[in-house]
Amino acid sequence: MQEQVLYRQLAGYYDKFYWGKDYAREIDFLVKAFSLYGVKVHDILEVACGTGNHTKILASRGFKVTGVDINDDMLRIARKKLGGRANFIRGDMRELEDFVPANAYDAVICLFSSISYNATTSDLEKTIRAMYGCTRPGGLVVFDTHFTRRAFMDGYRGEDIFDDGKVMGARLSISKRRGNLGEISFSYLIFDSHKTILLRNDVHRLGLFNRGGLQREMRRAGLERLKVFDDWAFETKALPGQFSDIIFVGRKLLQ
Repeated sequence: MQEQVLYRQLAGYYDKFYWGKDYAREIDFLVKAFSLYGVKVHDILEVACGTGNHTKILASRGFKVTGVDINDDMLRIARKKLGGRANFIRGDMRELEDFVPANAYDAVICLFSSISYNATTSDLEKTIRAMYGCTRPGGLVVFDTHFTRRAFMDGYRGEDIFDDGKVMGARLSISKRRGNLGEISFSYLIFDSHKTILLRNDVHRLGLFNRGGLQREMRRAGLERLKVFDDWAFETKALPGQFSDIIFVGRKLLQ
């Protein structure tokens, strides 16, 4: 309930805090990955689509996208942003098979480290198996994260600031490692016209898995030709940066 109340107030400012994120670069990578695997992609299921920033670019490039997210307020913004050029469904990533057709999509994607909201191995297994189940034979499953056991920075303190001329906002974060979980606590201060918003205790709990563990769950689900890339590039880096995203790609077995 607290999370719903928080995002009812924060959803409208979400994109402002991520003004510097290069969504187009990530979509460029996906399109190249489709080509690398020789998969003709038309229908895409985007899991944890948020406010639809990846969705918008995919739709503009001719893909037919269905976005899924658990948060109604984020979906409201995504629907307004896309104006009917994509379909959106409210639902939990662990339960995709309850409301998404089986074997229906050429690619199932889960971006922006959303896979890490699976806090346990059991949840991760459910989500990857659900993504697999929605993918057509020969199709692709793609997800990314920069929250791994190795990369998570215990005690990291961060700040993000925006000022678009109308609205100003600041977000402070503190990261704590708690066993196999990474906990990030956010506090917000937003000045919007005559309104001031101060919010605390936006706590995100993330499952910390290693590369091998994520690949193992992909393999157990039935995915093959597994590949791992760093920082949205096809060249392998010897020492990926601390904040680099790790991208996992696998193909569903042909039947």
